[in-house]
Amino acid sequence: MAEPIKIAKNGLRWVFFDLDDTLFDFRANSDSALLKLYKTDEYISCLYPDYQRYVDVYHTANSQLWEAYHHAEITADVLRRERFQALFRGAGVAPDADLAESWDKRYLDILSDESRLVPDALDILERAREHYLIGILSNGFREVQYKKLRTTGLWRYVQRMVVSDEIGVNKPDARLFRFAEQAVGARPEECLMIGDNPDADIKGAIDAGWRAVYFNRVGKPAIVAGVPETDSLADIVFV
Repeated sequence: MAEPIKIAKNGLRWVFFDLDDTLFDFRANSDSALLKLYKTDEYISCLYPDYQRYVDVYHTANSQLWEAYHHAEITADVLRRERFQALFRGAGVAPDADLAESWDKRYLDILSDESRLVPDALDILERAREHYLIGILSNGFREVQYKKLRTTGLWRYVQRMVVSDEIGVNKPDARLFRFAEQAVGARPEECLMIGDNPDADIKGAIDAGWRAVYFNRVGKPAIVAGVPETDSLADIVFV
């Protein structure tokens, strides 16, 4: 068992969690949504008789687009349009903007109804709320992120959610962290960020003067040295 990461109060009032792949098992839920879309759309299955090829093309495009979106290189509209346009390019056919938009909307509707959580997500929230106020700080689409809280029941633990889509600024931009502080009436030293993205969540938080814990689920190298790191939410202890 890994050495526990002990979170001491030391003036801390708010613990903010990233949502996707920190509490909400985004990859598992996304794969489920993609499969349901594939099974109910004959054109997609015609373009991609090999299901795994369809998933790989989508994930490659989506990952690249989200990285650009994190750093304000593209807008949310471009991200949502282009990730499904990639399916046409991957199959070697002419893109169809209207159909890509339809796929994106159907995918998000399905995704927000999925409810798989990361292991120990509920347990860490139970433990955290005994000591602190709980927030969510997420790069995502407002209507989808709020629906995820309702679908999974996570809303019961959360005093405030801040979504980048609400103000047009994404993590790691310090302005989103400042907005979150103002929304809850806290100072930087009173806030802790727990997240799975070493850039958007961890470097963003440290640059904003917050404390941070890196939840390294998939072995991505840390960007900021000296930040506590774990691959299990169960290892984070509030004292």
